[in-house]
Amino acid sequence: MGLVFPLGEWLLLSLGFLAWMEWPCFHIEKGLRMIPLAWVLGWIVEHNVAFSPPWDWHFPRIFVLITLTLVAWKKTEERKYPGILLASFCLVAQDLFVLNEPGIFAYEQWLFAGFFVAVAFFSTRSQWGMIATLGGGMLISMASTVFLFDGVVRYYTIPNAFLWHFSIGACAIIAVLREVREHYQTRKALSLLPMAAPQESQGEEGSVYRKDD
Repeated sequence: MGLVFPLGEWLLLSLGFLAWMEWPCFHIEKGLRMIPLAWVLGWIVEHNVAFSPPWDWHFPRIFVLITLTLVAWKKTEERKYPGILLASFCLVAQDLFVLNEPGIFAYEQWLFAGFFVAVAFFSTRSQWGMIATLGGGMLISMASTVFLFDGVVRYYTIPNAFLWHFSIGACAIIAVLREVREHYQTRKALSLLPMAAPQESQGEEGSVYRKDD
C-alpha cells in the first residue's frame, strides 16, 4: 500500500510560501523561503535535461531535500553524523532486503519507513535535528543506492516516493505534537506562578510578625 496523495509536496510548498509572510504571531524560519524556488529549479532541470534509465530522478524533490537539509543543519548545534549514518543504514538495509529476500517482511515499506523516522526521532533532541537527520539520511541512502545497485535495479525512483511522503508527514505530525506539548507546559507553568506569589508574600509577612514579637 502506498501513499498516492502528494502529501509531501503540499506540506513543504505551503510551508515555503508561509515563510514569506510576516505575521507577528506566526513565525516560520526564513530559510524555508527557498523551498518553492528550489522546487521550480528542480522542475526546470528535470524537464530540460535528458537522463537515461535505470534511475528515475525526481529533481524537484531532490533540490527541496537538499535545501531543507542545509537549513536544518545550520539551525541545530547537536551532533548530527551518528543519527544521519544510522538513518541511512536503515534505508540501505531496506534495499538489500527487497533485492535479496523480497516479501520477507510484511508491509516492508511501512516497517522500514517507521524505523527510519524512529531513528531520526530518538537520536536527536530538537525538531531541526530530526529534519537534518531525515534529510541527510535520505541523501546518503540515494547516493548509496546509485553506487551499490548500478546495473541491478531498474527504474528506481530517486528519492523513493513512499519514503518521501511518509517522512514529511511523520515529521509534520511530530512537530505539531511538540508544539502542543510546549504550549501546555507553558500554560501550566504560568498557571502556577500566581499561586506561588501569595505564598511567598504570606511567608514574608509571617516572618515580620515574628520579629516584631
